[in-house]
Amino acid sequence: MVPAHPMDPKDQNAEQIAFWNGPAGERWAREQAVLDRAFASFTVRLLAEAALGPGQRALDVGCGCGTTTLAVAEAVGSAGAVVGIDVSDPMLEHARARSAGRTNVEYIRADASTFRFEVAFDVAISRFGVMFFRDPTAAFANIRSALRPGAHIVFACWRPVADNEWARVPYEVATRYVPPDPPPGPDEPGPFSFGDRARIERILAGSGFSAVSITPFDAETVVSEEGLDAAVEFAMDNGPTGRLLRDAPAAAKGRVREALDARLRPFAQRDRIAMGGATWIVSASAPALF
Repeated sequence: MVPAHPMDPKDQNAEQIAFWNGPAGERWAREQAVLDRAFASFTVRLLAEAALGPGQRALDVGCGCGTTTLAVAEAVGSAGAVVGIDVSDPMLEHARARSAGRTNVEYIRADASTFRFEVAFDVAISRFGVMFFRDPTAAFANIRSALRPGAHIVFACWRPVADNEWARVPYEVATRYVPPDPPPGPDEPGPFSFGDRARIERILAGSGFSAVSITPFDAETVVSEEGLDAAVEFAMDNGPTGRLLRDAPAAAKGRVREALDARLRPFAQRDRIAMGGATWIVSASAPALF
């Protein structure tokens, strides 16, 4: 059993921990199937890059509702094991329910940037879970310390928001009616904070990883298969638009909803609405012992 790890209220990632234990985490748990469908192509590509095999011990960083954790469990089989780590109680509760009866799956609620793992892993993966650390170099150094020599990490992260149609288009619409947030600083944590390839390289090199590979991967983000109304709701709830509208007046939200209905209509193919998504697929190795 991997021990639980109580959250330190002074944790440098406290703001993100609070965010993912509030309405955002509850919504992700509630809408897990919708979000998994939206990001399915990126999940498939990530798992292909990880090249998991039977008997491996894997770590899933920012495992959320357990979708990638369960996929890894299938790949490593009964002789292997996977540990999912996340800070969000609502998502982990959902993940545990989905994983009931799986003997090779375990979840811990902890901050992956500081948690001291008691086992060594053959591989670490993450689907959109590593962009939220206040000190990413220290976080990746801690993750590297959990890997056996010669093991590797593979993760998917978003390229800049300007390259991601699914996030950029709704935000451009929303800011016509709601004042935009101040742009985040280049080192601020957030979903698009790893958009700069050079920054990823610096972080991984500084945390002791080697053989870094960063490959662009573009695919559809399926925002709805239930028609335009569902696509509008997805656009208003997720990405930078979701954060912008979180505390917006109801009247402004109503105007954004009407404008998005018109703006997203050209993307519809019957009930299916898909928009462009742009990621980096990143891999790196923990130094081997000679």
